[in-house]
Amino acid sequence: MELIVKVTSTDQQTPLSDLLRLPLGLDIWEVAPDHLILRAPEAPIERLAQMGYGVEQIQPVAEHLGAFATAEAIAGYHSAETLEQDMRRLAESRPEIAELREIGRSVENRPIWALRIGERKGSLDRVLFMGCHHAREWIAVEVPFRLAEELVERADDTPIAAWLSAGEIWVAPMVNPDGHEHCRTGERLWRKNRRRNPDGSIGVDPNRNYGYMWGTLNVPTSSHVPSDETYVGPRAFSEPETRAVRDLVAREMFQGVITYHSYSQLILYPWGYTDRQVPDRQDREGMIGLAREMRDLMRGIHGVAYTVQQSSALYPTAGDTTDWTYGEYGIPSFTIELRPKSHLEGGFILPPDQIQPTWEENRPAAFRFIERFLR
Repeated sequence: MELIVKVTSTDQQTPLSDLLRLPLGLDIWEVAPDHLILRAPEAPIERLAQMGYGVEQIQPVAEHLGAFATAEAIAGYHSAETLEQDMRRLAESRPEIAELREIGRSVENRPIWALRIGERKGSLDRVLFMGCHHAREWIAVEVPFRLAEELVERADDTPIAAWLSAGEIWVAPMVNPDGHEHCRTGERLWRKNRRRNPDGSIGVDPNRNYGYMWGTLNVPTSSHVPSDETYVGPRAFSEPETRAVRDLVAREMFQGVITYHSYSQLILYPWGYTDRQVPDRQDREGMIGLAREMRDLMRGIHGVAYTVQQSSALYPTAGDTTDWTYGEYGIPSFTIELRPKSHLEGGFILPPDQIQPTWEENRPAAFRFIERFLR
């Protein structure tokens, strides 16, 4: 049986930070200064207790799923098929400014779609919004889709018309369609893509498979064990999903990138692979300043607090999207971890009545981001 547990430590010989480095096959959900929330089978949880950690069972995973993964919750979110239909509808409604592009194919041969929005006047100014690298993070599909929807449906309004005249906005709401579909029909908490690994396990974590500093860590949050949730893959860009993003970024050379995830209500900036700061002071201060602006705009809508921090302050990762887009190309890049704040509010299974307010608070932040790069 899988359990959700709270892990604490009062012993300097067993610091919580060690659990971000020990290969125990843990699925870490939340990181706080005084505790971790994680999912794991009973055997590794028992091992944690034997190692001297305080382990408090919150609930069996099955109970969590029973409470949040309802038929209503499933119906409230896009599938890969309905997302394609809605993106195609947007493109067909305003063909002069919107174009649906297949940027690649997944492991199971599903198309990966991006909507290019703009008047194509020869400007080199472009920004990219992505969602759903991780299959179970369904809200990370809905926020970028609703951004695309508003940009197309209000293309003649101020200030959107000026942006679309000045440059292009690309939106790819579902980078991992195979994993997302597996969540809908099989394991709701599935994270990875659907690659069949040589050891019989399935899946590579797309957000550990990008080329910058790929494989330089071997920790639970960037694992070289194929069965782990954060398996980095056999080599950088081994997965067609990450190659699709790689080729899009190399071709379009964006000025800014936001990738949406869930959950924890965070705005993360590079680096993830090291505790060291971005060495270029202007770049670093520019990203931190923009992140703080977005945070303040978010809070002004519903009073919901998002925290700005360097990505590695959450936990160490190597081969993630924003380290790569910034490290390889110098693109100001952010990961936004959406609602909710904790597992008590659903965690990865955000109730569908939270979709609209999550979009509403992220809307002004996305608009500020666009305004920063499309002038």
